[in-house]
Amino acid sequence: MPTYYMLECYGPAEADRAAIRHVLNDRDFSWNLGRKFASPPPAPIQVKIEPGLMMPMFDRGLLLFSDEMLSVLAAAGVDNLDAYPATLEDLESGQIHQNYKAINILGVVAAADFSKSQYVAHSSSKLIDTDFDSLAIKEDAARGLLLFRLAEAVSGIVIHERVKQALETAGIKYLDFVDPKDWIG
Repeated sequence: MPTYYMLECYGPAEADRAAIRHVLNDRDFSWNLGRKFASPPPAPIQVKIEPGLMMPMFDRGLLLFSDEMLSVLAAAGVDNLDAYPATLEDLESGQIHQNYKAINILGVVAAADFSKSQYVAHSSSKLIDTDFDSLAIKEDAARGLLLFRLAEAVSGIVIHERVKQALETAGIKYLDFVDPKDWIG
């Protein structure tokens, strides 16, 4: 079993899931670079969502975690997240959800083992924008971090098994923990 997993949130296939439609006020912020912002984004980050089942995590240009999920991550020892207030407005009902934070993951780690991965690199450096059909993680490169973005494909969120277990034990629904060898991203 791997020590690290890829964190996803697909939700139940048979349900209509809420989805980010538009983010109103975060234009000057790059959420995938793994660096602290020079100044905080406007508060709250305003997000319009398509109606549906609310997920604990949304990741479409902007990463959002529910307060419940964020609490479990902190209790599990994850300490490299900057969290900013967010409001999620349902485009159909107008309902406002204030129990989410916009998340900036601090830390991007080059941890892909290219000799054991299946991938297509879009630049010679193989950083930022590599497409994986199967990923192998060099666990020593992760340096024991509990959660980080994968430098070779910054949309990939990598979590340690300890964090996975904490989220499962807390009963956070609809999260998916993908074995890196099965990850497509």
